[in-house]
Amino acid sequence: MKKRLPAPERKKVILQAALNTFAEQGYHGAIMETIARRANVTKPILYRHFPSKLELLKALIRETGDQLRQALRGSEGETSGLNWEERIKRDVDAYLSFVSSNEMGFRLIYTSDVNVNQEVVKLIDDIREGYIEDVAKVITSYTDTSKFTEDQIKVVAVMLVGLVEYSVRRWLEKKDRPLEEYRDNMIWAIKCILARLPARSSA
Repeated sequence: MKKRLPAPERKKVILQAALNTFAEQGYHGAIMETIARRANVTKPILYRHFPSKLELLKALIRETGDQLRQALRGSEGETSGLNWEERIKRDVDAYLSFVSSNEMGFRLIYTSDVNVNQEVVKLIDDIREGYIEDVAKVITSYTDTSKFTEDQIKVVAVMLVGLVEYSVRRWLEKKDRPLEEYRDNMIWAIKCILARLPARSSA
């Protein structure tokens, strides 16, 4: 007799099957029957977890977004005591490491056409805004905000998130240069930008 998976484990299997199917067939080409078969569940069980293909898509977007955000935040032990240059290297490496190990999830959100409705567009925008807020907090922790305001920092954070996201998207689409070369140039560009900001006093 086949052992039943606990509901959380079954949900993970379904999400992985959906991700593989969306990656191969596109969102519009994917059908729930295929996802159920690949997840080795019946359609009623699939619909019990996710009432529609759209809900599956949104769940995958949320999961990928949350995982990337957590990778960038890191643990206290990973990020405490780093100077701003070390933090840049750590965060760029964390981003690229996540993309390398979760390429299909990243592609689903950022390099495929999943703008199926305004709800999905807003979800992706909200995820990106979360990254921008986190980056702004990191910049603030190293910056003299009496000389460079939080509004100005937010603009810089928008620029940096766009720089990294587009660079990674281009590499995934073209793979014209080694990823390490993109990494080194992203770190150099970010350092050039942040070096112009007034440093927070260490006193």
